[in-house]
Amino acid sequence: MHLNSSAFLPDTERLPARRDFLIALGAGALAGTAARAQDYPSKTIRIVSPFSPGATSDLIARALAKSISTTWGVGAIVENKPGGGSSVGADLVAKSAPDGHTLLSAAAAIGVIPALLPKLPYVPYKDLVPITVIGTVPFMMLVHPSVPVKTVPEFVAYAKANPGKINFSSGGNGTIPHMGGELLKLRAGLDMVHIPFKGGADSITALLGGQVQMTIDGGPHVIGHIKSGALRMLGVATLQRLPEFPTTPTIAESGFPGFESNAWQSLWVTGGTPAPVVKKIAEDVRRILRTPEVSEQLRGMGVALLANSPEEAEQFIRAETTKWAAVIKASGARAD
Repeated sequence: MHLNSSAFLPDTERLPARRDFLIALGAGALAGTAARAQDYPSKTIRIVSPFSPGATSDLIARALAKSISTTWGVGAIVENKPGGGSSVGADLVAKSAPDGHTLLSAAAAIGVIPALLPKLPYVPYKDLVPITVIGTVPFMMLVHPSVPVKTVPEFVAYAKANPGKINFSSGGNGTIPHMGGELLKLRAGLDMVHIPFKGGADSITALLGGQVQMTIDGGPHVIGHIKSGALRMLGVATLQRLPEFPTTPTIAESGFPGFESNAWQSLWVTGGTPAPVVKKIAEDVRRILRTPEVSEQLRGMGVALLANSPEEAEQFIRAETTKWAAVIKASGARAD
């Protein structure tokens, strides 16, 4: 029988050897992590858009895919996975390999849905972590031209005279158009019906067709319809009037002080992705967002650039979740 002589050494003599072994092991792990960051990206980047094509998050995903491909020298594709107020697409990214090659381009619903659907198939900030809040999007209160109103007070009076007969649309449960409608119901004491769709573009299509009467939405898929007269804007959901529409009052100044319901766009990565890889993605994406070409594209989509850090993004999104959770609780909003 062969005996390991070190087994008979006093503990004090074995400790240096064990310490050296652990140091070597730790150094090896760090080297491996650094190598993973240095080698990233090593394959095609997949950007998941949790809404239908044409939604702002989808357009942002496509702008990012083009710039990421050029910057990193790899392919970048956009995959649409609508449904569940963004939870379907979010879950896909949450369950992807934690190597940074699958990203999520998400609208503000990603921060609202945890309060509306507590039993999500993923754990926010663990299975899915934010990279950056790309920017904010001002929203407007819009009606189909057949609705006989031209101001917010007139709409409120009309809705009160027609309880349960006004349908308002959104791009899905938990989206900001859903929350904005619920906030208006709560503040004005209205009886309206929420009709969720699988994306902002589908919601606006329904409004254009008169299948619903109102929505509170914004972005490139609504601006053209406002300017053409296909949709009527009653007010803006920002606290100040918009430079593009200086004569349109805010909802806040139309009888509902403090009313604010605006969207934001963000980028996420699978939880468990090595920290150096997350750092590289965050730094490179923020640089991309600030380039004249991309920042101009975002401006054209109605997005005010923010491009904050992962830490700042998480703080921002948690605050939004808290804000809308209070509205959900007070209004009794649910996933229809």
